[in-house]
Amino acid sequence: MNESDLNRLLQQALAPKEFPSDQLNQTIRNRVQEEQTMKRFSKKRPLAAALVAALVLALSITGFASWRFLSAGEAAEHSGMSNLARAFKSGDAVSVNQTVASGGYTFSFLGIASGENLSGFQSDSQVNPKRTYAVLAIAKTDGTAMAADGSESFFVSPLIKGQKPWQVNITTMNGGYTEFAEGGVLYRLIECDDIEMFADRGLYLCVSTSDFYDKNAFTYDEETGEITTNPDYSGACALFDLPLDPAKADRAKADAYLETLLEPWEDDSQESSAATGTGDWADAIANGTVVPGSEQAVTYDEDGMAHYSFGGYSETFDPELLLGDGSLGPSSCASLTEDADGNPLAICYYRNEQGVVMGKAVRLQEFPSLLKEAQAEE
Repeated sequence: MNESDLNRLLQQALAPKEFPSDQLNQTIRNRVQEEQTMKRFSKKRPLAAALVAALVLALSITGFASWRFLSAGEAAEHSGMSNLARAFKSGDAVSVNQTVASGGYTFSFLGIASGENLSGFQSDSQVNPKRTYAVLAIAKTDGTAMAADGSESFFVSPLIKGQKPWQVNITTMNGGYTEFAEGGVLYRLIECDDIEMFADRGLYLCVSTSDFYDKNAFTYDEETGEITTNPDYSGACALFDLPLDPAKADRAKADAYLETLLEPWEDDSQESSAATGTGDWADAIANGTVVPGSEQAVTYDEDGMAHYSFGGYSETFDPELLLGDGSLGPSSCASLTEDADGNPLAICYYRNEQGVVMGKAVRLQEFPSLLKEAQAEE
């Protein structure tokens, strides 16, 4: 056997059995060129041909999917919040970059920062003007793109160890959020009253596939105050520890804040209406019409939480927080939603003379003026 025959046999033995498509090869070349452009790699020596062939063969068999998440500062810049972007790039912000996969989603907690007037969102809270901001990236685990139209629901909120999460969360802590989709990833920027004062108690960031806090997604231990995810939850959920400096805690300030936050809402009065706008709500509800069939008693779960549902609307709440301990009459607070035709509905609650908590849907003639102003600002 001469040298030519030997070379021919070696070529046949080492020849790959499967070849990647021309489209895949071009995709790989484009991806390499993009990486070289973004990261500005300097090519000091040629890559061995055998290594390239092995890489192409591996990709042809296994495929690939990857995300390049924006940083918390970049997400803030994308949302037009230059002050917040600078805060995330400062030494006071905390870069987290932790990821949890659940229910077909990958949740990545990017970072957290605190400060005043960083986003332009005006809080009604005079007790705690300082705010906390956090950024979460949400991606599909299978690599498909996230919807950009808000059709996928997520609840993202800080939680405090030792406080009932259905009472103390982003909703009750004067919170809000903005979100956008970029490169198939959904970015959620949340903010609420400052939580650094609770840094010595233990803090969490929760996320679940729900519109409000879902007690089915998380478990609260009444004795220890610890919060954990529920492995039997039918949706997706995740819980991150908030790595805030315990030295920034202020127990006296935190206790005063909780006292204000958890005190029962006052009955409507001229003074409180002027301060909070409840008079505007009261007038809108008084002039509205109760939707037939919507007035019904709430149901309760094993934790004592009240549940009301009508049509496509569903809500779970703490009856003591909303109506006080055994007090009769209506709550001074209501939830706003819409019917199928886009007309405003107020979901109202009251305790009747028999002590039964009732809920009802009231069709409003128009959106209350305070909500119109808020919508106009958005």
